[in-house]
Amino acid sequence: MVVLSWWLSLATICLYICWRDYKCRIISNASVFFLGALLTSSCFVHGSQIQILNTLVLLIPGLFLWKIGAFGAGDIKLICTFSLLIKPDLLFLTVVIVMLLGGVEALLYTLIKSINPASIVHDGLPFAIPIVCSGVFSIVASI
Repeated sequence: MVVLSWWLSLATICLYICWRDYKCRIISNASVFFLGALLTSSCFVHGSQIQILNTLVLLIPGLFLWKIGAFGAGDIKLICTFSLLIKPDLLFLTVVIVMLLGGVEALLYTLIKSINPASIVHDGLPFAIPIVCSGVFSIVASI
């Protein structure tokens, strides 16, 4: 029962983050904190190990990408939070999946914007969607 409630909590937080990023282009610190707390609790629920080095490997280039304006700070916080539970050998695959899904999302947004420009009300992409999809996939593969 604890495992099921853990997965349901993860799904709820992830859907909230995706919806909020889609509607407002905001990934709040509170939602990232709750996600981090839930992922950390996986040590007790699943016996997972926290991968601090993964977080640092993504945080350092992520800060550079944020500084040049390629990604938002919320996107960097989100992928670093997911990287807490991703095994080191799956980290590169996770980043590749994020970029591929982000590319598909960018193509879809470009197509939608060319057909109906009024339907896109915010600039930028809601990059939480590919981050959450690849993060959950990688966590499932890591557990």
